[in-house]
Amino acid sequence: GPAKLAAVPAADGVHAIDYLRDGWPDEVRRVLGEREATVVLDGVGGAAGRAALELLAPGGRYVLHGYASGAPTEVTTRDLYSLGITAMAAIGPRILRRPGGLRPLEATALAEAAAGRLVPTMGNRFPLAEAAAAHTALESRSTVGKVVLVP
Repeated sequence: GPAKLAAVPAADGVHAIDYLRDGWPDEVRRVLGEREATVVLDGVGGAAGRAALELLAPGGRYVLHGYASGAPTEVTTRDLYSLGITAMAAIGPRILRRPGGLRPLEATALAEAAAGRLVPTMGNRFPLAEAAAAHTALESRSTVGKVVLVP
């Protein structure tokens, strides 16, 4: 939507395209010109994720990291062969099996945030006492960037 598009320049984005608008894949193709998409980071899933996946050039990589639409993008073996792409999930069981588990990552991230070195570039801050409001904002997709609960 318009509010999220307006936030892109502040985050040093080059192009912002609203996937809720009809014809957005054609707009992506126009922006790319003679080039082709080599990576798709899909946090939306569903029909939008499928449209993004089909923008990939042969040899491209599709990375699923969420499905805000309510359904993940379906990727089949036939897709991998016919499109000539690779696909992976960036979250889920694979990350849980990393050596040492998630705890070292969590500890490092919290320490860096406490030291002021890890700061979300876009975000919504909610007092911890308003966690329910933060959850409602996430569910309504009215947030831009990360949601952070603060004391």
